[in-house]
Amino acid sequence: MIRCAKWAIWLYIILLIFEGSLRKWIMPGLSQPLLIVRDPVLLLIYGLALMGGIVPRTRFLLFLAAIALASFCFAFLAGQNNLWVTLYGIRSNYLHVPLIWVMAEVMNREDVEKVGVFFLIIAIAMTILMIMQFKAPIASWINRGVGDEEGGQIYGAGGHIRPPGFFTFITGPMVFFPFAAAFFLNAINRKEQKWWRMPVLIISGLAIAIALPISISRGVMIGTLFVLAVYLIGLFKVGIFNLSFLRFGALGLLLLVALSFFPIFKEAREAFMDRWDTAAAESEGDAVGSLVSRVTLAFTQPIDTIERTPTFGYGVGVGTNVGARLLAGSTGFLLAEDEWGRVIMELGPMLGLSFILFRICLTCYLGVIAFRALRDDDDLLPLLIFSAAAWVILMTQWGQATQLGFAVIGGGLLLASVNRETEDDEEENSDDSDDETDDDEDDSDEEDEPSPRISEHEARRRRMRGL
Repeated sequence: MIRCAKWAIWLYIILLIFEGSLRKWIMPGLSQPLLIVRDPVLLLIYGLALMGGIVPRTRFLLFLAAIALASFCFAFLAGQNNLWVTLYGIRSNYLHVPLIWVMAEVMNREDVEKVGVFFLIIAIAMTILMIMQFKAPIASWINRGVGDEEGGQIYGAGGHIRPPGFFTFITGPMVFFPFAAAFFLNAINRKEQKWWRMPVLIISGLAIAIALPISISRGVMIGTLFVLAVYLIGLFKVGIFNLSFLRFGALGLLLLVALSFFPIFKEAREAFMDRWDTAAAESEGDAVGSLVSRVTLAFTQPIDTIERTPTFGYGVGVGTNVGARLLAGSTGFLLAEDEWGRVIMELGPMLGLSFILFRICLTCYLGVIAFRALRDDDDLLPLLIFSAAAWVILMTQWGQATQLGFAVIGGGLLLASVNRETEDDEEENSDDSDDETDDDEDDSDEEDEPSPRISEHEARRRRMRGL
């Protein structure tokens, strides 16, 4: 069952990346039902985990279940009588979150690194597709939105849209490429390099570097550069003057030289700078200040929202795009565009702040695990994953299916990355434990039931996760 659950998690990740392609090109007529295409797979994962004896025991899930039940009750107390809107809101806020801990129990470090290789390969294909979308006319079929909508993408600059790649909108690359960069930097940091890794690293590094300006998105650029900054800071703990740092410097220099031979990189850089200049003009010449203000408002604006929100809110799900379509007949933001504002207006001040506190505590919990891995084992991968996932978990719109998916797999991959035992190791430990039990029974009749032995890696993993 555990192995089947692991394959189902892989299917979840694949659908997360390609569900936008299904909704835009392959089955545009089913774009609305395909929005929840991962939900049956999610329920399958939960079922397989339960049959395999995996029941995550954490206070986070108990607290989450209590908020979910209260949200359902508050929706009716608020007078929100559309059951489908309420159920979609419950699904968006709560249903997918337990997958974080299921992934932590089902997957190990080796699985996480396989996912990393998969992300690097997808980054190459994603960038090629984004180049095609960048070069194509705005009304081209390759730039259609969900449901075969012509001209359904967000305008960027210089007559180009913001290319979404396989995703429905640019928000997909905004959360994908920081993860790709995290796995790329971790691959550089590996002491043992297989023969095929270096070509994949060079090509995927070029793909990530080209994707940043070609996205014409400040969010993609800043999120990816933040992961790079965390990596460089982490090197001071690992040891900055080592083979990994030299490999990073050499590969970085090689990528910079190679980029100079790509005309598309120059064209994309010019379009990105046009977008930056436009943002600067809109903010009276202070583009950096506008970004800082935008981030600050995401934290402070909900405080103003509390004053005009009813006690029981307006009902969970009302502030999502699906809720807007079901209630008003068109996609949009009925309550608030920022995530914390939406949560407070949907759930009410008391319950909304409780859910925000849950996400803050979850982010801090994952951050502590990542920093412990760096401190105790000089392991950068958990911290790199955290740097890509933290903002998605804390602040992005969980009512948007892609961002919710990356928040969940980000947390799950981080917890799984500190599981260093492979399946073979676990089986060997199990055999050793059985042998030890037999010996104890033969040698002494005083002990009725010998305590099972756990490996050093398992003991460290439990300490890091607070178990």
